[in-house]
Parts: sequence; C-alpha cells; structure tokens
Amino acid sequence: MRRNSFISREQDYALRMIAYLAGLPKKEYISIKELSKRLFISPKFAARIIHKLNKANITGSIQGKYGGIFLKADAKKLSMYDVLNTIGFKVKFNDCLNENYVCELMFGCKFHSFWVNEEKLLIDKLKSQKISEYILKEQNT
Repeated sequence: MRRNSFISREQDYALRMIAYLAGLPKKEYISIKELSKRLFISPKFAARIIHKLNKANITGSIQGKYGGIFLKADAKKLSMYDVLNTIGFKVKFNDCLNENYVCELMFGCKFHSFWVNEEKLLIDKLKSQKISEYILKEQNT
C-alpha cells in the first residue's frame, strides 16, 4: 500500500544535502557526484535538486573538472522552511484551507480553525529550525 508523505523525497534530500554542505569547512566544496555518493542519492536527482538550490542562491557552484558545490547561504540564518519552500513545499493540512475552496460548513465548522492553527504552528516551527542545528558531519570509521 502506497502512502503519501508530507515531505517529498526530493525535499528530504534537499535538507540532507544542505545539512552536509553546512558541515564543510569554509571555502571548501564537493562535487555533486561525491555528495550524492555520500548521501546515497542518485547523481541525476542530486543535480536536479542543486539546480533549484542554486537558483534560490542557497548554494553556489564552481564549474570545471575540479569544481563543486558549496553552501552560499548562512546556515545560522537559513531555515528548514527556506529549503523546503525552494523545493516546492506547499503545506495544506486540509483542502478547506486552500484559497479558492468553498465549504458550505465553513462558518459553523470547528475543524477549520483547528487546521488553520496546526498549519501555522508547523510553518512557524520549520521557520525557527535553522540548518546550523542539523549539520551532518562525516563519520570517521
């Protein structure tokens, strides 16, 4: 049975990639091929994610044979929400929260206000969680 995930695989990988890049020493970078290998992500999928992150100025890249990618944004200011939003995160707990949704029960429905509050709590929590709190470091084995 297939279940829908709240966070897509692409969004999850983007968070992991950013957390890894945040752990690199200043002025260091890594190839997409090496990053994808270390995080168990296909290079093609990783490249697609990095393209979106580069467009949003979250990551930067150095072209060429010895080039690579690096975290451009400040990990202490960059939130989980910033990364997820760049990769297409659109949270709606219920259809009734969508702008153009018309519900005949809206004014007498107590569920609507519950969903509004829960959605706001989640977004506020994601905005408060900075990437610097989730840095991935290499495991020395």
